[in-house]
Amino acid sequence: MNARKRYPAIAAASLLAALLLSCGGLPRSLREEIASEKDRLPQAQRQLETSRQTVRDDMAHSPDLFAGTPVATAWPARLDSDESELNHARTDLQELQKMGARDRARATQLLREERDLREAVLRDSEAVQTEANSWLDFQRNIPHYLATMQREYDDIHAIDLRPVSQTVQKAGEDWPAKKDVLDERLARLRESSADADMLWSATASARQDGAAGKATGSEVATLIQANQKLASEESRLTQGADDLRASCGQLYNAWDKILVDLDKSHRGFDAEYSEKIKTVNTHFTDVAAKQTEVSSNERWVNISPSAYRAVENDLGMAISHKDAGRFDSEAITTAQPPGFAYIATPSQGSNQYGYWSHSGGNSVWTFLPEYLIMRELLWGHSYRPVVVNEYYGYQTAQRAGRSYYGRETPASPPKYGSQGTFTAERYAGSRYVQSGGFKGSAYASNRESGGFGHSETPGFSHAEPHESGSSAGKRFGSNSGGKSFGSHSSSRSAGHSFGHRR
Repeated sequence: MNARKRYPAIAAASLLAALLLSCGGLPRSLREEIASEKDRLPQAQRQLETSRQTVRDDMAHSPDLFAGTPVATAWPARLDSDESELNHARTDLQELQKMGARDRARATQLLREERDLREAVLRDSEAVQTEANSWLDFQRNIPHYLATMQREYDDIHAIDLRPVSQTVQKAGEDWPAKKDVLDERLARLRESSADADMLWSATASARQDGAAGKATGSEVATLIQANQKLASEESRLTQGADDLRASCGQLYNAWDKILVDLDKSHRGFDAEYSEKIKTVNTHFTDVAAKQTEVSSNERWVNISPSAYRAVENDLGMAISHKDAGRFDSEAITTAQPPGFAYIATPSQGSNQYGYWSHSGGNSVWTFLPEYLIMRELLWGHSYRPVVVNEYYGYQTAQRAGRSYYGRETPASPPKYGSQGTFTAERYAGSRYVQSGGFKGSAYASNRESGGFGHSETPGFSHAEPHESGSSAGKRFGSNSGGKSFGSHSSSRSAGHSFGHRR
């Protein structure tokens, strides 16, 4: 038999012993990471062999317990798959052995892939060993696990679905397009409770024999699987009810995530990337009456280099938008100019947010007075009315799944985004602009000569780039204690709010 196949740990160690000698052209930090894998890969192999032996021993110890059960074939199959993944990890290290200084990027990626494979094998093989041991533990401690099953069954029956049912009913009335989806999810929760009842009845005889100490191997196996199913149903019901309530709540919010700043800094030799996001949330307090509250907050968050590059052209844009009546998972993530998503189509003419009017021979979008604060939060003080041709351009880009940057002609400069003329005015005080983010743009010379970028834009605030929490934000609405725009205003209030009627 081939010595490498017979002694995989020794073969792997021999391979890795030569690895450091052959990758000397790579940076020292990368060589040190490769060296750490020298010891860890054989460790994963040892764990895999231990798990495989545990499964063999457990099945040999109680053959009647495992006979005909799904785990009898599933566990060995998982461990065989783990062995295959570990072989892929060894292949990655063999390829790393051939790399030099010019292969740094590829070596970094390959090492990450090798590490991911090794760690996945380690986790899964340990999990298989734990599962196998748990079957024997159940067989040795049947009274304890019967009590656990009883508690799980009682907990399932204690879950009251009436509150979530009422929430679903109200959300279905307010948002008819989502009624069927919500009703279906509620029905699945009720099925979980019914399934638990059926499972409890089906295991009555096995539970009785188990309590009397007379359970056969197959009966114990049935009880083990029933216990796992009850635990799963309890978790599914509890989490499912919470998730369903949260989904109903999402329907009452429209929100936009505006990219208001980007920052790239260095700590030693490492670059750190962050973005500042303003979230503008419009919450419906009464759908039928179209009553809303508008609030906003800003915060810096750390992001990866790839995430930074993905939005580098989108300063000032809504990089994510969700309409009311939709779930968060249905948010649009193609960056678009802020506020455009609230504008009605010209053929529609108007909606709850505003209407198209005619001025100076052109059609112009006008926000209703109760949504001027929302407009202010989305656009800032430098809002300029959207004309119909601009909206048509946005609509065309949206249908194609592209971002609209507001170019009037292919040769003209964009209006929106990091290189946009509107952005140059609105975000002149941003860290991105101050650090030279506009270099190379059509108006970079204006910035360098003092045309913009040297003073803070009114109303724009800075925050530390690595703060973990959001700012306190602002809330505008009939129940907020702020400056009011409506019949019940108070000039001494702390924030802003709309009036009571929408």
